[in-house]
Amino acid sequence: MKVAALLIAGALALGGCVRVRPHERQTLAHPALAQPPWPDAQAAQDHVYQVREGSEGAVGAGGGGCGCN
Repeated sequence: MKVAALLIAGALALGGCVRVRPHERQTLAHPALAQPPWPDAQAAQDHVYQVREGSEGAVGAGGGGCGCN
């Protein structure tokens, strides 16, 4: 019973392994999909951008364009 469970678990784990073709790598490596290396610095930069532009929305932060949050 334990051997069967291990075999099923192993088959399910290996089912997620796929070979990425060269023409698919460009889509997967798109810069917009990358996480920022320093999330705190990115959050500060987004805040400054929103205050400067007087808009909000794309990054989900609150406050207005006056910089008085």
